[in-house]
Amino acid sequence: MASGDIYVQITATPVGSGGPRSVVVLVPRSQIEEYRISGKKSEAIAQQLAEPLAMNVFTHRASFGNFKVTHSFFPEAPPEIEGKPPDFALRGLKAWVL
Repeated sequence: MASGDIYVQITATPVGSGGPRSVVVLVPRSQIEEYRISGKKSEAIAQQLAEPLAMNVFTHRASFGNFKVTHSFFPEAPPEIEGKPPDFALRGLKAWVL
């Protein structure tokens, strides 16, 4: 990981029944810097870039239904994904489904 990259863990918890599901998205520093002009903090930019990919994963699970979302941010890969290839890649972002 290059310095300044941010791992965004997005966890969706179904409303009603079922356990939470998480997606970790690696947002490269280069993409964060492209949006820095907006004046937002790095984590807010990373979240904005990561959410469409994660929401795509969650909404394409027919059994998932409505859900609540929480976010966590990490400067390094969480242990759950260390050494694993990403499950998805899109426009320079990489994502792992936990």
